[in-house]
Amino acid sequence: MAVDFLTPGAMQAPAEEAPTFSWADATQKASYFALVGLSALLVYSYWNMFELTAQVWEKPQYSHGYIIPLIALYLMWFRRPNPVAQEPPRGGQEETFLNLMPASQFRQAIVGGGLVATGIGWWLENHLLEGLGWAILCVGGLAYVLIGQPFFKVSTAARYTGAGILLAGYALRILVAAEYEIEPLNRMSFVVALFGVFLLVGGWRLIAWAGPAVGFLLFMYPLPTMLERPLLGWLQRVAAALSEVVLVILGQPVVRNGSVIIVDGMEMEVAEACSGMRMMTIFLGLAVAMVFLIKRPWWDRFTVLLSAIPIALFVNILRIVVTALLFRVFDSELAHKMVHDFAGFGMMIPALGLLYLEQTVLAKLTVPEEGIEARAIGMGPAPIR
Repeated sequence: MAVDFLTPGAMQAPAEEAPTFSWADATQKASYFALVGLSALLVYSYWNMFELTAQVWEKPQYSHGYIIPLIALYLMWFRRPNPVAQEPPRGGQEETFLNLMPASQFRQAIVGGGLVATGIGWWLENHLLEGLGWAILCVGGLAYVLIGQPFFKVSTAARYTGAGILLAGYALRILVAAEYEIEPLNRMSFVVALFGVFLLVGGWRLIAWAGPAVGFLLFMYPLPTMLERPLLGWLQRVAAALSEVVLVILGQPVVRNGSVIIVDGMEMEVAEACSGMRMMTIFLGLAVAMVFLIKRPWWDRFTVLLSAIPIALFVNILRIVVTALLFRVFDSELAHKMVHDFAGFGMMIPALGLLYLEQTVLAKLTVPEEGIEARAIGMGPAPIR
């Protein structure tokens, strides 16, 4: 399991015997439904925000927004403290939902219902039904992940802190974002409020394993316009300039005019969609998720995080160079479109390959912290704790 998400409350919490989740335990049952119910109410109260955000997800550079909540759920599922609840050892019995159905059947019902509603909504071009299916997948997925996960006793201080964060999120939405129509703050307030809900119901023990997934939801939002426009322009210029350098090294007759590359008299514009913004946002999100998933020393995880943007830039330049070379081979408009689209979709493969190669190299260079031993002269090995 990944290293715990550290918070002051988590580090100072006194040791206590871990409770066992049971539907017969009124406290555990109430905490479960309070967390799922409050999360569902929060999604409902932010429905107009999600409708506006879904319109942004239709743009190519932010089309990954739909899957970010599902990745966050996987991150939460991977870090859950009691994996035996959904994956019992051979011969064991998995946890049930309200003693009515096994957790696996509950998961199938949630996924089936969400996909059916989303599919019908897409077929009928009914955005409300599409959104409902998406909400079923997300909230239902949370309900599935929480099955069998114990809730610890929450201190009064943690309750008040969670309630304060929840109210602060709503205050940010109502008093600031709505009054001054600042949509980025409106979007961010949802994550703040959801963090408050998790802390209010489950305390710092819940935040320790579920907190990173809540924070990961920030990747489903577009960048604020004041950051997006300058960054897009910078990425276009850098991608075009470095692609020109690579093409010159490869001996290609190339001239660049701003973000337009002319290869052997054929113009190819590095448009906003080709700037690498999409690759960078997706890949940075994957790198952050990997930081919480891999069991490596902190410096390995930090290196992965730092390398995400350079790898994304490198792969996007590779995409532009490959596209330019193939454009010279295939001269029809249809072939150009096919080459452009294939290069766009296919570049994630080398990006993930580079990330895997980096992990392999780091694994050879570093030793996991728990594997380090200290050996005194004339004495046996004593593990460092």
